[in-house]
Amino acid sequence: MVYLEQITFGGVCMGSSVRKTSDKIKKLLKDTIDVNPSIECKEVIPQIALETLRSKKTKGYFADKDFAVLAGGGFACFKKAKEIGIDKFLQEYNIQYEKLTVIEVQKIIESILDNIVDEDGEIDSVLILAAFKSAMTSMILNKFEDPAEFLNVFCEKFISMIIREDANEALISMFKDTSAEILNNNIEKFSKNYVKKNFSEIIIKCNSGDIQINELIQKLQDVLKE
Repeated sequence: MVYLEQITFGGVCMGSSVRKTSDKIKKLLKDTIDVNPSIECKEVIPQIALETLRSKKTKGYFADKDFAVLAGGGFACFKKAKEIGIDKFLQEYNIQYEKLTVIEVQKIIESILDNIVDEDGEIDSVLILAAFKSAMTSMILNKFEDPAEFLNVFCEKFISMIIREDANEALISMFKDTSAEILNNNIEKFSKNYVKKNFSEIIIKCNSGDIQINELIQKLQDVLKE
């Protein structure tokens, strides 16, 4: 996992904000463990995750044009998949589901990304791109075709990666006897629950056509400000 010293959104340096969040997380962990040394990571991670989601950096990530572009691109992709069926969708890439491999999935995703870049320009954020690729891989390998499901999975993957970027180092340091897999599973569980509780209704409205993708992105940002 890469930890960023300095991140810029819209020309504004986020380095001090990132350090401030990391310091808050370390202090929160230390204070919690001082009070209860036997506390388990699953009890602490929700607090740490919420602290991360309140940060200026997280709000910046969700306001990044790359998030809007990839959310919109993936959403449109699975709207088409649902309309014509996932099998026909895969056939457009000369692939049969029965013969689908991870390598073939990566080729499909790269082709989809090429179309997105041609239309909207280069994707600059490594983290947002990684979340998109992870969500697309999960959707295609599991033969999911629901565009709302894509948005849910994309947000879950994205939030998990943001939390890891901010908190992984501190969590590993404080919970030395806990495996990385357990820490990761608890982060993913939090992200899934957070999206279900806070984002799902907004995503359903977007999927039904009540709001457009740009309105969805704005409403997700509004939720993070609460």
